[in-house]
Amino acid sequence: MERFYDPQNRHPSGLLKEYEHWALEVSYLQHTFGNFIVFCKRKGVEKISELTNEELLQLKTVLQEIESALLNNPTFKPDRFNYWQMGNALHHLHIHGIPRYKSDREFLGRTWKDPDPTKPVVWTYENQTDDTVVSLRNEIKKVLK
Repeated sequence: MERFYDPQNRHPSGLLKEYEHWALEVSYLQHTFGNFIVFCKRKGVEKISELTNEELLQLKTVLQEIESALLNNPTFKPDRFNYWQMGNALHHLHIHGIPRYKSDREFLGRTWKDPDPTKPVVWTYENQTDDTVVSLRNEIKKVLK
């Protein structure tokens, strides 16, 4: 799959699943534990309003599948999900999926915190390592359809 939304191939290890119209990836920016990004595969799309009916319908399927995977994996089990679609830095339609947690999670020997799940997430600009992203990807894939 051509990942035209990452032309320098800076984030190659996060691909969870490819769909006809979407690519689902683990985010290298883990604002909260298990953050993911859904990228539209059609070039030139910047707004949700530009999606075709088929793309919109499949987006629903993508979100249902990743939500189910995280909810049914005991490592994650988020309390809810937030979604952000901004496109400020990357001018191509992508949606950030942000699992929210009332309590801490342990993974890879570290504690993952969601400081206040009642407020917007604090955006992080610290990339996780490829090893961490691969571990997150593999953990999610255990239950992703």
